[in-house]
Amino acid sequence: MPTFTHLINPFTAPAGSEHALMQPITFASILRAKKEIGEKVKVELCAVTYAREEKNIPAEFHVLPNLLRSLPDLGVSGRKLPLLGEILARAKEHSQSDYIIYTNIDICLMPGFYFFCNAMAEKGLDAFVINRRRIPKKFSSPDQLEMMYAEAGEMHTGYDTFVFKRSLLDKFVLENIAVGVPYHDTVLIHNLYAFAENFRLFTKKHLTFHIGMELVKEWGNDAQYRHNRKELKTVLKELYPHFKIENFPGASLPFFKRHFKWLMNPTFHYPTLFKLDLSQLSHKRRKYPVDGTEQQRYLNRMIRRVNFPEEE
Repeated sequence: MPTFTHLINPFTAPAGSEHALMQPITFASILRAKKEIGEKVKVELCAVTYAREEKNIPAEFHVLPNLLRSLPDLGVSGRKLPLLGEILARAKEHSQSDYIIYTNIDICLMPGFYFFCNAMAEKGLDAFVINRRRIPKKFSSPDQLEMMYAEAGEMHTGYDTFVFKRSLLDKFVLENIAVGVPYHDTVLIHNLYAFAENFRLFTKKHLTFHIGMELVKEWGNDAQYRHNRKELKTVLKELYPHFKIENFPGASLPFFKRHFKWLMNPTFHYPTLFKLDLSQLSHKRRKYPVDGTEQQRYLNRMIRRVNFPEEE
């Protein structure tokens, strides 16, 4: 049976900030999911952070050796943002599990999360990513978890929950990409596109959620953005020879449909996808099930249009 290490990167957030509100809820949801799985599957909870920032981490988490580097150490002005490579290195060095689960600190778990991870691992996936649901910003306490679970929420296109075989860490190309500003998620998922043998992206599962309906926010400053954008371009060049077009979402769609999606989705570098697709046109693409008949899809669209919004 596969084993898992769930790694998170908590930090001391300013009082009253969104992260100060979210982290206790995140911890509570992870502990609840761990309680649900019990002894059926081995899940080790781990946290890694900077020195003197461990005080709010629950005792159930194994605190790994402190992080040492941050963006200011690289000459990038702004907040003390950690490097993704150092975070994941701690899991590689201090765990022996078959799979690593890495989630952002503002991502909460549904109770059945670890059951799903185990099922996908037993199915043969060596890596998968789960998109979160967005629920209304009306919750503020771990005591409200049951009400949060009841919210179906809305989908989100960003990547914040990664599950992959620990052995893949030896192949990752991460450069000096930083966590806390855009592109670290793009870098990580592109490593999975490159090195996983059996990868899936799950966009419609109700397995994780984030409090807040926003799709776009302001993260970091211009210097941090420029740094991560530069690191992303470097990583893409290094990963390109390893990319497998069949691992990319939508690769089996009709030509114009897949290219439209890749072009419009901000998590893809379209010139890279265009070049890769043409060079690997002969590769066998994985097929995805169609959601019912055309009539059923039409009725589903009509239901969304005529159904009443939920009243407060």
